[in-house]
Formats: sequence, C-alpha cells, structure tokens
Amino acid sequence: MADGLDNIVKESVLQLAPGVRLKDDETREAKLLLMPECIVKLNHSATEVLELVDGNRTIENIYSELAARYEDETLHKDLAEFLMDALSRGWIELKQ
Repeated sequence: MADGLDNIVKESVLQLAPGVRLKDDETREAKLLLMPECIVKLNHSATEVLELVDGNRTIENIYSELAARYEDETLHKDLAEFLMDALSRGWIELKQ
C-alpha cells in the first residue's frame, strides 16, 4: 500500500481531525463533513472511507474492510489518493 502513502505506514491509525465530524443530512439524503469553517457534502466513496476512520482502525484495516466489500483493481491507489487529500485538507489526522 505504498501508493502515495510512503511516509505513512499501513499500521498508522487515522482519526477525524479535532472539530471535524460526520453528520447525516436527511433532507439531502447525504453525509456531511462538518468543520469549524465549512461543510462538505460527501459522495458515497468518501463517506464509506471516512466512516471507517474512527481512531481505532489502521490504514491496512480500512483497506481490508473496503476490499472485502468491493472488487476494485484500483482500490489501493484510490484509497491512498483519498487519504492523502483528506490529510492535506485537514479532515483527518494521524492518531498520536
């Protein structure tokens, strides 16, 4: 699982960043990512991943759970890209 996550080991545990939380929006039938400065309406894929970012699962656990649900040849690459993007946006962080 080295695609883009070279400096983050697969045993790293991720959590939502402080002040960030997931919320169901029944009106829009979507999941929202609430942050102090903004709200992001998540697509299905982002929701699936961020629901697994619970402060307990490692990156490898998250990948394994998604791989059990979906047969996708690009899952490693897609997950790595999404996690790097979410880290850079401050949505998630490495658990200390």
